[in-house]
Amino acid sequence: MGKWKEIEISETKRRLKEEGEVLLGPVFSDCMDLNSIYFHFIAAFKLHHVTSIAIEMDNINGYCYSVPLMQLVIVKSGDDCRQEHLAVQLISHFYDIFQEAGLPLWLRPYEVLVTSSYTALIETIPDTASLHSIKSRYPNLSSLREFFAAKYQENSPSFKLAQWQLPSSTCLLPDVLGSGLWKFSRYLQRNFVESMAGYSLVCYLLQVKDRHNGNLLLDEEGHLIHIDFGFMLSNSPGGVNFESAPFKLTRELLEVMDSDAEGVPSEFFDYFKVLCIQGFLTCRKHAERIILLVEMLQDSGYPCFKGGPRAIQNLRKRFHLSLTEEQCVSLVLSLISSSLDAWRTRQYDYYQRVLNGIL
Repeated sequence: MGKWKEIEISETKRRLKEEGEVLLGPVFSDCMDLNSIYFHFIAAFKLHHVTSIAIEMDNINGYCYSVPLMQLVIVKSGDDCRQEHLAVQLISHFYDIFQEAGLPLWLRPYEVLVTSSYTALIETIPDTASLHSIKSRYPNLSSLREFFAAKYQENSPSFKLAQWQLPSSTCLLPDVLGSGLWKFSRYLQRNFVESMAGYSLVCYLLQVKDRHNGNLLLDEEGHLIHIDFGFMLSNSPGGVNFESAPFKLTRELLEVMDSDAEGVPSEFFDYFKVLCIQGFLTCRKHAERIILLVEMLQDSGYPCFKGGPRAIQNLRKRFHLSLTEEQCVSLVLSLISSSLDAWRTRQYDYYQRVLNGIL
């Protein structure tokens, strides 16, 4: 890949316009810091390569058409986008680690193309909505679990994030809520749990902060997806490590796993615990792989390295390489227990709701 020349946001927009077939419009992020001004632009632009689609007309002849590959992106400015790129690269490595081990933990890496220190093109994740947007769109629903039940009710045309249908093999069970007419999909619950486990481990190991509901997306298949990694490793919003829980595990997330704020056992919550244990043990085997990638950039000036050498030292400590596997099992269970509807996590959500209107 050739060396990218640093360009300002105005230059980025100018170049996008020159590509043709560009749609630009200002969109303000759900999680915008009111003390700063960030402009996000949604842009659909033509990439510099094509994909070929072969269409079989009959058993003998085939016809091949080349069509331009279009990608929806966000043009972001205002944050150090190089750190966003680092975070997504690390998530990609965690994704590979889980895949290599054959674990069902689920992550959704996305592309980030940095154009300068404070501007970047970020891949848009299709068919998703933030938890904040869902709550805003359906104010009559009292919980995220209730949204799941209503959205995936059999043959229900309502509560659609996008046009998508459940696989025919999906097992729909009667829901215990309300009159019992709602159907709740175990397939969607499983997807939710597998993504929750994957991102919980990533958030703990990389100390990802600012996890309000504007930075959590839900896709059409029930996966939870984390975005916006402006605070990780050693920096946090306001310079105060208020989100002290290992990861976000609030009541509304627990309820989707058929549990509650006390961590009542359930099939899916127990599955979550097992996945976290398996994932953590697997990540430990590849600790040096992750630490080396972070260590290579410790002198880059990224905000996440403001803690200096301690950022790397603390990352290594979080892998707990000196513990036995049996001790690691107890450690992971204690991390989950510490995260259960943690008071500081709830207060941070309350702060975001009052200050920025994020539900």
